[in-house]
Amino acid sequence: MGRTGHHLTGLAAGLLVATAGWHTFGVSSLAAVPFGWSGGSAPDWLEIAHAEFSGSRQKWIRVSVIPHRTITHWWPLWLALALLVVAWPVHVPAIHLFAAKTIEVGDLLRMALAGFAAGGVMHLLMDVPNPTGIPILTPLARSRFSFGWWRSGNALEPLAGIVMAALAGSVLWVVVNPHGW
Repeated sequence: MGRTGHHLTGLAAGLLVATAGWHTFGVSSLAAVPFGWSGGSAPDWLEIAHAEFSGSRQKWIRVSVIPHRTITHWWPLWLALALLVVAWPVHVPAIHLFAAKTIEVGDLLRMALAGFAAGGVMHLLMDVPNPTGIPILTPLARSRFSFGWWRSGNALEPLAGIVMAALAGSVLWVVVNPHGW
């Protein structure tokens, strides 16, 4: 999946996390949205990629410090981050603004990390339809899991992201505003 599709599906993941946390964390749950968007492309940018000109190919090629679709695309690491967010007791002192406002930093941090983790998991889920797939047993394994539905750059990818983001936004709206407009 391309960057746009990953950002859109990461946005959808962030919206879903915000929805799940709304009744517990209130407005702090909205921190999951931008971090979900960022986490949606994180498995790719965590590889620390850059472009180099290949003299033999006579074109620019992508070169990464971490090989593409290896460690950063390994599902146990993203699942461990998601479980850490749920199980780790974050105790950060609140910031008191004036007499009536308090910012719960721990809640903001937990929701931001939850959004980021959900975006990363969504990235992996959206790479499974690609023929290259994702590593399952070990991060450096040659064998990968794939449905083989479409290649990266297919026109269906951003459409899938838009549909997922719209559905997640609709769910968020219903949860936040259950009585209608």
